[in-house]
Amino acid sequence: MKNFFIIIVAFMTFCGGCAGPAAAEISVSDAAALEKAVAKARKGETILLAPGQYDLTDLKIPRDLTLKGEGEVVFYTTRPTEKGILNPLWDASLRVENIRFKGARAPDFNGAGIRHDGMDLTVINCIFDTNEDGILATGQDEGVVTISGSAFINNGYGDGYSHGIYMASGRSLTITESRFTGTRIGHHVKSLAAVTKITGSNFDDADGKTSYSIDASKGGNVVITGNSFIQAADGDNSTLINYDQTRGGGADALVISGNRIVNRNRNGRLLRNGTALVPIIEDNEITNEAGGRLSVK
Repeated sequence: MKNFFIIIVAFMTFCGGCAGPAAAEISVSDAAALEKAVAKARKGETILLAPGQYDLTDLKIPRDLTLKGEGEVVFYTTRPTEKGILNPLWDASLRVENIRFKGARAPDFNGAGIRHDGMDLTVINCIFDTNEDGILATGQDEGVVTISGSAFINNGYGDGYSHGIYMASGRSLTITESRFTGTRIGHHVKSLAAVTKITGSNFDDADGKTSYSIDASKGGNVVITGNSFIQAADGDNSTLINYDQTRGGGADALVISGNRIVNRNRNGRLLRNGTALVPIIEDNEITNEAGGRLSVK
């Protein structure tokens, strides 16, 4: 019995308590290899991407994965997409890091860098450039989308129905330290999530004739703090932030504080509030340029 106990202790020490093997990392260097790796990877594995151009169209993500660029990695498409360059499926969570998504187009004008139909989506240090939608999230109601250190540049088809980020479903959207520039006619961010929190980010209409910087048309709990906004003189909409319940939801809370705003629109307005909720609006620094006027009421 004593020898048996020694053998068991030695085995547990050797296998680290046998909690299970660590998730593997798979390295790929081209689109074909990536497609095979995604099809074969086990849940929770990480695929490391060598620098280069990856021509991808509607790459389905069937289970939880991480895609991580090592160097300059560009996902682009030379063909029309049905949904997007990447398409996480139902119940799948995806984490992407250090990747540029470029040029997604679709027959319905909603081709997305990422069309998220799954559970959670985490985007770290990525760039979404000249897609019809940067990110279009149409996944599960419990899903959480987190964006950090990323850039959304010149996205939008130009019809007012495509956006930098459109979270059409999901529990929460969190955006930190990210940049939105030149969204064409649509909104920089459109969120129908129950909770939307946007902090430390930059919004610049540039020459995109952007509509709202932030559109929360399902109400919810919305916090917009510590950001910077530049509203163009010729924007498609003269209001920066929209909060209403045209898509349902509850008017739970709205905080707009500590933001820096440069307004160039002669009829500028900080907020369109279509609810009975009294928002908290405080400590925002507003500068009007080029004849611009901004109403905070």
